[in-house]
Amino acid sequence: MRIRRISLLFLLSALCVATAPSVLRPTAEAQNTQQRLVESVDIQGNRRLRDEDLLYYIQTRPGDVFSTEQIQRDLQALLALNFFDKTFTRVLTEDGVRGGINVIFEVKELPIIRDLQFEGLKSVQESDVLKAFRENRVGISKEVVYDPVKARGAVRVLKELLASKGKPNATVEIEEEAVSATSVAITFKVEEGSKVRIIEIEFEGNKDISDKALRNQLLLVKESGLISRFKGQDILDQRKLEYDLQKNVRDYIRSKGYLQARIGEPRIVGLGRKRTGFFLPLPLISSVDDVLKVIVPVTEGKIFRIGDLKIEGNSIFSELQIQAVIGLKKGDIADGTKIGTAIYETLKKLYGTQGFIQYTADI
Repeated sequence: MRIRRISLLFLLSALCVATAPSVLRPTAEAQNTQQRLVESVDIQGNRRLRDEDLLYYIQTRPGDVFSTEQIQRDLQALLALNFFDKTFTRVLTEDGVRGGINVIFEVKELPIIRDLQFEGLKSVQESDVLKAFRENRVGISKEVVYDPVKARGAVRVLKELLASKGKPNATVEIEEEAVSATSVAITFKVEEGSKVRIIEIEFEGNKDISDKALRNQLLLVKESGLISRFKGQDILDQRKLEYDLQKNVRDYIRSKGYLQARIGEPRIVGLGRKRTGFFLPLPLISSVDDVLKVIVPVTEGKIFRIGDLKIEGNSIFSELQIQAVIGLKKGDIADGTKIGTAIYETLKKLYGTQGFIQYTADI
């Protein structure tokens, strides 16, 4: 395998977890544990899980010299199984009848989810919710151990799904109902609220590039109109908006020579309820919705031009050939997008045709 690494030097000129429970010792004598032996190791509070299965994960054994550090490690090993409530699971010690120490791991098993329901959910299919739970590994589904901490992650995922459907103000609550001593039924109670649409996207801080030019670079999120309404592009989806701004809009600004351009955190302003879509109240193409204005801070910085373009480390292709691929010369505006595409895509493919599949370049 042939490897080629080249370096390109551009000289640019600028124009203006919860803490583990403490070990409890019920008697003063138990505090002096040095060289005392473990008389017994017991598990208490378990219902579904057998003692012998849990003791497998515990290193402390009867007859061992008692170690506070070791029983703490044993406790963490049990908690790492994710079968127990971390708030109530703890390790206790007590004096044994033969002068040693009895070690007791007191556990509280998390219940199994026997039933899973969604109430008030209209904008998203349940199958899509369960798919999102799996993809985000929230650990909420039927016949799995129910962990309230994971359930909060499931609420976050569900609210993100609803926001992507135009319901960013949706509320989700979890209702738990005991089915038996070891199982529970979980219901996600959803209040979706009104649909919210974007009617205005404004950029602030830009001086040389117009708002219209920047808005035209948005591909995933747009102001409400007939076409964007049908495509769902006027719905505020934070992930899509972030991608649009940091990729499409920022690349466009960089292509104009503003290589240090920055885009700040968008601000969302509620504008009340207004009619969106067609100006007449016609089904599907018009509705009265909660509307938003998105304000995007922009810092353009300075325009950069190519000062000198030097190529180092090349032997397969000449400097003139590589400069031709880049397509820029001294005095040209430093088109960041063009430079990146030429170096990291076009030249990589070109070197690949010559067998240099591990081509890399530094700017």
